[in-house]
Amino acid sequence: MLAHLPRLNLIVFLTGLLGIIIGTAGIGLSSDPAWIKFFDNVHWTSGTTAAAVLAWLGLKSSGEQGNRYVATWFFSGLAGYALGQLVWDGQAVLQYRQFPSPSDFFYLWLGPCLTIGLFLEIRRNLRRIDWLAALLDVLSLSIASLTLVLVIYLPKQGDLDPLSMAVLVSYPVSLLIPACIGLIMIPAIRLRILSRFTLFLVAIAVTAWSWMHWNTLALKGLTVNGAWSSISFSIAILLAGLVVSIWQLTYTSSSRCERTYEAILRMLPIVSVIMASAAIIAAAAMPESQSLASSLTYSGAVLVIILAIVRQSQQLKDRDLMLAAQAEALKTGELLQTIIERAPIRVFWKDRESRFLGCNSLFAQDAGYTHPAQLTGKSDFEMAWKDQAGLYRADDRKVMASGMAQLNYEEPQSSPDGRMRWLRTSKVPLSDTQSGEIIGVLGLYEDITERKTAEEELRIAATTFQSQEAILITNADATILRVNRAFEEITGYSAEEVIGKNPRILQSGRHDAAFYQAMWSALRDTGKWSGEVWDRRKSGEIYPKFITITAVYDDRQQVSNYVAVFTDISQRKQSEQEIHKLAFYDTLTQLPNRRLLMDRLQQAMAATLRSGEHGALLFLDLDNFKTINDTLGHAMGDRLLVEVTRRLKSTLREGDTVARLGGDEFVVILEGLSRQQDEAATQAEQAAEKLCHELSQTYKLDDHEHHTTASIGICLFQGHRENMEELLKHADMAMYQAKAAGRNTIRFHDPMTQAALVKRTAIAADLRHALSKQQFQLHYQIQMDTQRRPLGAEVLLRWEHPTRGFIFPDQFIPMAEETGLIVPIGLWVLETACTQLKAWQHDPQMRELTLAVNVSARQFRQPDFVAQVQRVLLECGARSSSLKLELTESIVLENVEDTISKMQELKLLGVEFSMDDFGTGYSSLSYLKRLPLDQIKIDQTFVRDIATDPNDAAIVDTIIAMTQSLGLNVIAEGVETEAQREFLDSHGCHAFQGYLFGRPVPIGQFEESLKRPEP
Repeated sequence: MLAHLPRLNLIVFLTGLLGIIIGTAGIGLSSDPAWIKFFDNVHWTSGTTAAAVLAWLGLKSSGEQGNRYVATWFFSGLAGYALGQLVWDGQAVLQYRQFPSPSDFFYLWLGPCLTIGLFLEIRRNLRRIDWLAALLDVLSLSIASLTLVLVIYLPKQGDLDPLSMAVLVSYPVSLLIPACIGLIMIPAIRLRILSRFTLFLVAIAVTAWSWMHWNTLALKGLTVNGAWSSISFSIAILLAGLVVSIWQLTYTSSSRCERTYEAILRMLPIVSVIMASAAIIAAAAMPESQSLASSLTYSGAVLVIILAIVRQSQQLKDRDLMLAAQAEALKTGELLQTIIERAPIRVFWKDRESRFLGCNSLFAQDAGYTHPAQLTGKSDFEMAWKDQAGLYRADDRKVMASGMAQLNYEEPQSSPDGRMRWLRTSKVPLSDTQSGEIIGVLGLYEDITERKTAEEELRIAATTFQSQEAILITNADATILRVNRAFEEITGYSAEEVIGKNPRILQSGRHDAAFYQAMWSALRDTGKWSGEVWDRRKSGEIYPKFITITAVYDDRQQVSNYVAVFTDISQRKQSEQEIHKLAFYDTLTQLPNRRLLMDRLQQAMAATLRSGEHGALLFLDLDNFKTINDTLGHAMGDRLLVEVTRRLKSTLREGDTVARLGGDEFVVILEGLSRQQDEAATQAEQAAEKLCHELSQTYKLDDHEHHTTASIGICLFQGHRENMEELLKHADMAMYQAKAAGRNTIRFHDPMTQAALVKRTAIAADLRHALSKQQFQLHYQIQMDTQRRPLGAEVLLRWEHPTRGFIFPDQFIPMAEETGLIVPIGLWVLETACTQLKAWQHDPQMRELTLAVNVSARQFRQPDFVAQVQRVLLECGARSSSLKLELTESIVLENVEDTISKMQELKLLGVEFSMDDFGTGYSSLSYLKRLPLDQIKIDQTFVRDIATDPNDAAIVDTIIAMTQSLGLNVIAEGVETEAQREFLDSHGCHAFQGYLFGRPVPIGQFEESLKRPEP
């Protein structure tokens, strides 16, 4: 108890206890009667004063109104007693010895004040009928106790006046009465027997006994100063004050205590009678007792018996009233019982002690019983909800004590199966119809567990709805009904802007109709879809989000709503991109690193395997890169690498890959090269030459101009003949060969390819000087009609190299086209052919011949091509009608309008046109009929198998028919057999060129063949 005592209360208690100890010690150590009397007053004053202060602290801390009334009376009694002790001290100083003295009247405050306080506590907790019974019990027990006191206590010697006798008797009786009340309180209001309340009763009883003993010693004329009875009185009064300072009652919840207390209350009248009888017997055994004491003893005993009879009659009356009420209730109860049974709520009613008197079937089922009668007489402590019984009991008492109903409050309850459910309960007091006394409580409740669960789910849903994830709710028609705050923050749209609209307003346009069709198909089939979607914010910004859409179904399994939950994953996407860059790209140049290069190379090798085309791997290393790092610093070297990267990317095709391996080493993957290895090598070499040229240009780095070159190693690949590491190794080796060859050089890994490249490079170099060194010749191949009469010839260019001999056009013409040398070479061919035409004009046998000259695409596209032809004709003096220019389909159709314009200008000069290699390109008849052509030349690829292949025969027949319908001449090249000639002649083609009539020969041999007579 001391552990829970407030600190100030403890200090006061210990101070009083210290005073008692000092007084007691002083008594023991003193031999002078005056000092003994002084120390006797010290412990009395210390104990009573500390008790009064403790009572005052209890009054200050009392909160509830009823407790405050009790504390006030307790404080008044203890304060009066303390004041009486101070008056006694004053009397001792003044040696005032009359009895009764003024201090005695202050002392007498204690008992009545304690009695009133305890009566108030009983009255506050009991109804009127129970209150009368308790009052009778208190009177009976008090009078019985008084009767015993009179027998034992009244003085056996000396005569006292009535006033003195009354004061002596009042001392112990005034304290025995509250002790009896305290004892009766325990069963009457069902108190738990706590240490503090027990201490209170013991302290009062000890105070009464000590007082009585002190008075007895005084009446016998014995010395009372320093008597142990006075010391025990001081200790007892201090303990009483201690308990009053923390006054609090706790009610029992034990059904066993309930039954015990009920038995005690029924036995109290008998106990009082037994005590009174004991007093009579004791008085009879003491003949020396005064007649007044004997009379009072017998009178008290009779009064106790009378009160016992009245108490028993009161109990019988209470029972009769209860039985009458029950009988009356039975008369009208059947209808009420029917109503209660059919009511859709649980109904129960209890008596004054909270025992069940009845209930309806629904309540009985909740309690785990099959019939309401099984609950009669039971309390909540015997139900499945015994853990909540104390709570229910407190509610019952509050309703019965206040007489006010408690309506619609929520409370928990344990069910028989161990589940917890929630009730909404109302309780009203039940009153006696005649007396108006409260006789019990009526309760009604409904099970609101489902509602509480739903409310909890709603709270959880509401909390979830306001989560960090955006939530959008639509109806079955996808009309937006509600959005949360996160939705507004992510999309930029307020709730007012989107409610009532379709989520299509968020679409970014990045997804096609098939995407949304697949989404809705999954929703219809599974009721759920999740994935990444690109949407548009209100600001127009397109952003990625991860969304989960769930269908909500009603009781008929029809979709009632759609709930979409999504999060903005822009940051995650950005992080993924950063991680991807770090993993696959060089941080300086942003080019693919070795890891991504190997992946691209694997894909390229697989692509060449499918297509049959070649690819090339170029290993590029900057020459003397270390110099710039050493002279200008690494920062400038990094800038050079960035500029090299820019040039590489701008020079390569869109589908090519360039990667940085590290330092100044770069790797390029070329795809889509020719199926032929030599042509693929040529294409790779051309790409490498462009790179070398671009990288060799001056670099401007701040105020510095830097020059560098690159060495490139090339390795061709097709399919998976070599693995990726071997390809890189071979390209690297080729690059080092280029370094060894003097830098700024290109080398192939394959020796044969490298040899061919060297040869080609040498030929290209010699080609630049072939025209100036007059190494070109024109050969003439005759063209004849069906009677083998010469019509003219096609001039064919030949290159007679001083060391390599004759080089045919298919070996050097593509080089001339690439380098642009074809323009001056073509002009030389045109001039030589026109000069020959001029020479033939004086020969009657040859003046009517025409010469067909092939014109290259690059030559024809020259802006001054028409002027060149006109100038050549004028300078040579040749007839323009004898000149026939042969154009390929690719030249004609590359820029139709420009081609037609140039052809028409030349036609005005008299020049004729023939379309060479007809049928091998993609001629359009709509353009063909617009071209001012004179002749169509059937390509030799169709003529070769014309006598044996029906397809070629049909094609040739169609070409002849088409040219005739367009009014054009037709000539066939590559005629080598008589059967071919006969087929062509019989189908309308009457002009021929081929080995059947003659091979291409120099001009001397050509003219000599014309002068020889026909065999």
